[in-house]
Amino acid sequence: MTRTKRVMCSNELALINDTKKLLQSILSGKQFEVELNSLVHLCHSLAIPYVAKRLNKDSILRGTLGLDVSDFAYDCIADLFAFSGSGQFPHFHAYFAAFPLASLSDAEAVSHLRRLVFSHANQGIFRLYNQVDPTLGKIIRNVKLALQEFTSLELVEQFGEQRLAPSGCDQLIQFRTLDAVELETGLGKYLHGTENIPFMLGKLALFLREQEYTSRVVSLTIVAIVFRSLYKRAADVDLNQDMEKVETVSDDLNGVIRKAVKSTMKRAQNTYARKKNMDVGLLEVYFRVIEKRFVLIHSGDGVEVGLRELLKEHFPDMSADEYKKKHRSRLEYLSRLTGLEVGKELREI
Repeated sequence: MTRTKRVMCSNELALINDTKKLLQSILSGKQFEVELNSLVHLCHSLAIPYVAKRLNKDSILRGTLGLDVSDFAYDCIADLFAFSGSGQFPHFHAYFAAFPLASLSDAEAVSHLRRLVFSHANQGIFRLYNQVDPTLGKIIRNVKLALQEFTSLELVEQFGEQRLAPSGCDQLIQFRTLDAVELETGLGKYLHGTENIPFMLGKLALFLREQEYTSRVVSLTIVAIVFRSLYKRAADVDLNQDMEKVETVSDDLNGVIRKAVKSTMKRAQNTYARKKNMDVGLLEVYFRVIEKRFVLIHSGDGVEVGLRELLKEHFPDMSADEYKKKHRSRLEYLSRLTGLEVGKELREI
C-alpha cells in the first residue's frame, strides 16, 4: 500500500511540474491527445480535495444524492474542456489571457490553474444546489443578480468559493468566520423574513460592518441558507408560495435579461446606428454577445467567459488588437448599460 501511494504521489508531482507545458500546449492549439488527457487528470486531481471538503461540511448536500466525489469532480471540470468551433478551449483562453504564461513559474502556473478549477468546481456545486434544493438555488441566483445594482456589498472569491463582504472597509479576514446560526441570529434583529432581497442585502452589509472580532466575509451559500430560513420562519405557508410574494427577481431570469437587452438595444440604435453611422448588424451582434454573457453568468455557468471570447464566436479571425481598437470600449459600455437596465427591470417586479 505504501509503495502504491509513493508511485501515485510521484505521478501527481510530475504532472504539476509539467503544468506550464501542458497549458502552453492547450493555448497554442497544438496539443496531442496524451497532453490533453494529462491536463484533464491534473485538473481532476486539483478538484477532488476541494469538492470533498465542500460536500463533507455541507449538511444540505451531504449524503443527499449519494455522490461519488471523483465522479462529481469530473462533472465540475467537464465544461472547462468545452471545445469551440474555432478549435480553441475558450475557458482556458479567457482565463489565461490575463496572465503572461511564458513568464510564469511552474508554481505560479499551478496556482492560477487551481483557482480556475476551484471556480468551476464551485459552479458545479451551485448547480447541485439547484437540483437538490431549487429554492436555495433560486435565492443564490437572485442575490448574485441583485448585487449588480448593490454597491454596499461585493462578491469576492476565496479559494474558489464565492463570498460576500462589505465594500470599503477592513474585511477582518484574520478572524474566524460566522456560521449560519450566528448570522441568522444577528440578522434576526433587522429582518422579519418578509423583505425583498436588496433590503436583506442592505441589512447584511450593516450587520457585517458592525463586526469587530469576527470576519466580515461570509459565504454566499451561508447567506442564502440564512435568507431561506428567515423566509420560511416568517409564515406558516408553503415556502414556494411565500417566495413568490417576497421574491424581487423573476423566476424567469432569462426573460428579465432578454427584456433588458431589447430595451437597451432600442435606445442604442438611435445613438449608434443613426447618429454615429454604426452598422445595425454589428450592433445586433454586440447585444447577442451581451445577452449570452448575462445568461451564462446568472445560470451559474461560464463565469470566466468574457465579452471578447463570446464576440470571437461571431468573428473567429478577430485579433486581440482589433478587439481592443474596434470593439472593446463600445461593447463594454453597452454591457454596463444593459446591467443598469436589468436592475431597473428587477425594481419594477
